[in-house]
Amino acid sequence: MPPSTRLVLRARDAARACRDAWSTGGAPGVAHVVADAAYWRFHPRVRRWRAELSRQQELDEAFDRRFGVDTAGEVALSAVGIAGPDLQRGHAVYRPVWTHVFHEAMGSLPVFLERFTFVDYGSGKGKALLLASEHPFQEVIGVEFARPLQEIAARNLRLYASPSQRCRLLRSECDDALHFVPPPRPLVCFFFNPFDDATTDAVIARLADSVRRDPRDVFVVYCNMRDVKEHWPAFRRRDGLELVAEHSRYLTFRVVVGARG
Repeated sequence: MPPSTRLVLRARDAARACRDAWSTGGAPGVAHVVADAAYWRFHPRVRRWRAELSRQQELDEAFDRRFGVDTAGEVALSAVGIAGPDLQRGHAVYRPVWTHVFHEAMGSLPVFLERFTFVDYGSGKGKALLLASEHPFQEVIGVEFARPLQEIAARNLRLYASPSQRCRLLRSECDDALHFVPPPRPLVCFFFNPFDDATTDAVIARLADSVRRDPRDVFVVYCNMRDVKEHWPAFRRRDGLELVAEHSRYLTFRVVVGARG
C-alpha cells in the first residue's frame, strides 16, 4: 500500500474516531481520543517497544520451531469470537510475553517457588505457562476466556517438552478471570497486561478476598512490554498490595494477609 494511501486511511479513521467521541463524550471525549492517539504514535516508550517487535517476533518463532508449539504472533480477540465490552476489557489482542522479561520477573520474587502454584490470568496461547514450567512450581494453571486461544494453549501444554522443564503439572482452563476461584494454596499470579483497569481491580479484589479467607502467601506479577506505568494506577490504588520489586516492564507485589480489598 502506498504511503499516501495509508495516510488517507489513517486520517479517515482519526476523523471517524473523533466524531464518535464527540457524539458520546463531547469535547472531553475528543481530547481523550487525541491524547490516546498521540501516545500510541509518539511516546518514547511506545516507539522503543515498536522498535523491538520484529526481533522479538523472530525469537518467538524460533521458540515455536524448537518446541513444536504455536505461541508467536498477534491475534485479534475479535477474530476468536470476543465482542462487545469483553473485547475492550481484554485489550482486544493476544500477544506472547517476551521470554527474557518473564524470567527476569520471576527472579524478582523473594521466595523459593517449590511450594507455589503459578496462575496466568489471561493466558492466551500459553507462552507464559510454558516458560513457568521451567521454574520449580508445584503446578502451572492458565485462565483464558477465549476458547480458541485456550484450546491452542492446551495443545501447546501437551506438546511442550524441554530438558530444563521443572514443573510437569500443567493445565489450561477456559474461564473468565472474574469468575475463576483462586486455589487455596500459595500462589504466584501473573498478569501480562491482560485487562483494562476496572477488570484488573476486580480480579485483584478477588485475590485479596481469597487471602482473607485462606491466609497464605500470594504474589502478583504484572508485566507490560511498553511500560508498567500504563496501568500502574490500577495497582497503586488497591489496598492490600505491597510492592516488592519495580522495573519499567514488571511490578511484583505481595497480597497482604488481612488487607481490605
